[in-house]
Amino acid sequence: MAHLYKKIKKGREYFYIRETQRVYGKPTTVNQVYLGTAEKVHALLGGEDEKAQQGFSPKEFGSVFILNEIDRSLDLAGLVDEILPPKKRTKGPSLGELFFFAALNRAIDPTSKRKLAAWYETTDILRIRPVRLESLSSQNFWNHWNRVSEADLEHIVHRFFQRVHSQLPANKEHLLLEISSYTSTSTAPEDAPPGGQRRGTKAPHQFWLALITERATGVPIYYQIITKEIKEKESLEPVFNNLLAKVKDMGIEVKDLTVILGKGTDSPALINLIDSQRDLHLIAAYPPDFLPQLAAVPLKDFRVLPCKHNRRLVAEGAAEDQILFYESQALVWERPHKVAVSFDPRAFANQYQEFKEKIQRVRQEFAALQRKLNQGELPEEDLQSLDAHLLQICQYLRLRSDLFKLSVGSERGGATISLELQEQVMEEVVRGLGKTILITDHEDWSGVEISEANIDRCIVEEQIRQTGITLQEVLLPQYHWTESKLHVNIFVCMVALAYLLLLSKRLNQAGLLITPKEAMEALRGLRTAVFWQPEEEKLKRRLVPPTDTQLAILHALGFQVEEGRVLPKK
Repeated sequence: MAHLYKKIKKGREYFYIRETQRVYGKPTTVNQVYLGTAEKVHALLGGEDEKAQQGFSPKEFGSVFILNEIDRSLDLAGLVDEILPPKKRTKGPSLGELFFFAALNRAIDPTSKRKLAAWYETTDILRIRPVRLESLSSQNFWNHWNRVSEADLEHIVHRFFQRVHSQLPANKEHLLLEISSYTSTSTAPEDAPPGGQRRGTKAPHQFWLALITERATGVPIYYQIITKEIKEKESLEPVFNNLLAKVKDMGIEVKDLTVILGKGTDSPALINLIDSQRDLHLIAAYPPDFLPQLAAVPLKDFRVLPCKHNRRLVAEGAAEDQILFYESQALVWERPHKVAVSFDPRAFANQYQEFKEKIQRVRQEFAALQRKLNQGELPEEDLQSLDAHLLQICQYLRLRSDLFKLSVGSERGGATISLELQEQVMEEVVRGLGKTILITDHEDWSGVEISEANIDRCIVEEQIRQTGITLQEVLLPQYHWTESKLHVNIFVCMVALAYLLLLSKRLNQAGLLITPKEAMEALRGLRTAVFWQPEEEKLKRRLVPPTDTQLAILHALGFQVEEGRVLPKK
């Protein structure tokens, strides 16, 4: 409830808008906005001020409201509190509620736990899910998360993903198992132990993550952190067996399991292990120079990929940006495999621009060396090391070293440096831009299925995906030092990913051609503010008039806007 509140300072009256609400049964001031003197208030509330027409103290509403609705069927807080109930009655949030508030932030705008309360203060969470914001402190998180043992966390993970899977159609599952490596660097780790890393220094976290997702929707089914000790071949087989056992325990009947290898995980040992398992299949993505003969295939031999991403582009009037594909066979890892080459025009444009900029940087570097030579600032003995210098620059910029031909000559009695761009090499490089080589042992899959699995998967590095989000966006950075809290926080990130992909599923079912990332961006702009209601002579927090996009999202999810409130459709 919003009302005017008067303070007297040095005999003068000053007015505020104060909002109060019951939090844990106790009336609490949750927001206060300074207005000024009585004259200023009269101007503001009398409709003479543009600011009053726009509302006071706007707060982010749409994003926290929708994800809170997504959580209703999952009830993360209730699940956690059922497994680890509070030891005593407390006035603050329970362990389960802390899990929820951390996951909600991760799905919308990831911050460190130190900044969490300040972030929530910018949202209208108190009208949606009341909480004492001061209780969302990093110390309170660590005090509660210290209660979570490895066995408890495993139980929570299992129960949560059982509920996630219940939101999907009941049938045999075509699953994707994606393995990616991650390195996160956090500044001033929040849970650094006493005497540990000094505040302000960087704490790198390196881990592999195996994530099982449902192929059609991308919704996560289960995951496992792969530590350094179990990355070798003899230890990876138990990882696969453990994940499949967990999936089976949830009552999921697996029809096939395709392993998608992320950057840095395509070791020969891992590939051999997958090849040796009859029920496992493989998709691995490589840069075009992995199979240069396929990278050189002209684009006239490619076809438009009939995927959701391309359908969105056509609907947006950007048909020229549709992803293309070409399928073939190639001898890889000493036996034949099906191969699909995808071409993304937008990626090509970006990579071509970057390629030209790198070439220009090399030219500028050697033009500067020529000027130094002309001015006598470059010793002649340094000319002998120009080849090594060129090689070093090319390695730094990730350019082919044979892209330039370097020669040193003489003109008018002085030395000259000549740097010639090799056109044939440049053409070879350009032919590979925007292309990705996809290799699989799925002999029954078409090139469309191979390419679509790569584009629509949950973890994508430098690729477009149908949902418009990547796991990196909710997973990194990790602001943690101790391994136990890192593991708890990774689960929080998995919850955030599940929220977003279940949102994606509901939007797709409603026929709305918008990604959850775009939906979140739109919903973050859907705000509430305090308005003066002349007919009631009251201050009231209500919804700022939504845009057409915001209304379309709300309607697709079963809501309507009525008298400044979001309500279920009648």
